[in-house]
Amino acid sequence: MFFLHEKSDLLGEYKKWLTKSQLHTGNKIKVLRSDNCGEYVSSAFKALHDENVTTQQTMVPDAPQKNGVAERLNRVLLEMARTMMQHKDVDQDLWADAIKTAVYIKNRVTSRELPVGKTSLELWTRNKPVVRHMRVFGSACWVVLHKSHIDGKFGDMAAKGVFVGYPDGSMAYKVILDNGKVVRARSIVFSKNTSSKVADSPENSPVAEVVEGETGLDAGSDDQDVDAEDDGGDDQHDDGSDKSAEENQGSTGSQDTLRRSGRSRRPPVEYWRPVILVAHEAPMKYGQAVQGQKSTKWRATMDQEMDSIRKNKTWRLTNRPVGRRVVKRRWIFKVKDELDQVGNNTMRHKARLCFTGNR
Repeated sequence: MFFLHEKSDLLGEYKKWLTKSQLHTGNKIKVLRSDNCGEYVSSAFKALHDENVTTQQTMVPDAPQKNGVAERLNRVLLEMARTMMQHKDVDQDLWADAIKTAVYIKNRVTSRELPVGKTSLELWTRNKPVVRHMRVFGSACWVVLHKSHIDGKFGDMAAKGVFVGYPDGSMAYKVILDNGKVVRARSIVFSKNTSSKVADSPENSPVAEVVEGETGLDAGSDDQDVDAEDDGGDDQHDDGSDKSAEENQGSTGSQDTLRRSGRSRRPPVEYWRPVILVAHEAPMKYGQAVQGQKSTKWRATMDQEMDSIRKNKTWRLTNRPVGRRVVKRRWIFKVKDELDQVGNNTMRHKARLCFTGNR
């Protein structure tokens, strides 16, 4: 989508689009269909068609139905832009940004005229578009300021603005700040306020949603709204509690009323299970394990460890190469308290064979 200040700018913009389209697709434009406006039938345009061997088709005057596809697309984009602007009560001076955002959305959604499951952008770039970054046009947002733009240690760390689209060639958002400045930002906090008016957003709105990922050209999720019913229920409950507390305070005079929560408290799921906080001593060396009172359990544990090593083929036996030394080994013993399937506390003996290969 290109916006022209004057009709005479059409030829320059068309040349840019023609070069870009042929470069990206590898195909050449064969036919150009347009109306009979002067900017399309000028001598400079005809010379460009002759240079590129392009056929120009013009419509019959007062017969827009002959170019129904383009006329229908113009109507769809206009209705999309009008809907987005009215939804958030955006000023009509931002109609160009609304139209551009409508085109951005239209290129990333499917259509009956396209193959099943395909979008216009996917057919153009051969890459499936991502839409998780997309937000509601006209939403209130806060641009997280860089430390170089913060006025002192106690200055504002964010600037409030209105989201007005996705800039071309930049993985960012386009935002108009309250002071009228237009910025491109990547780190933005979007408001979850469901109101259609941006002015209704509270000044001290908490951090609702921080966008710090890929945005812009090939990136994109729909704006998430806050459940208004839950918030309203909490507000009603709080108002009732405050009112009750005020009445009790008035009836008792200067006595303070202690407010307690009416929420029922439940213990954790495994709160009833007893836990033994006893430190079990484990042998530090191999000799202590095989000569102690629990030598049978430790020998069985070491046998399991060796069976596991052989099963996994951790190593293979071989003769020591000449000039090589054998790394030192060590048994590590440990006693763990665990719960069986019934919920009783049990002790499990563990033994691991470790090698000190860094020496």
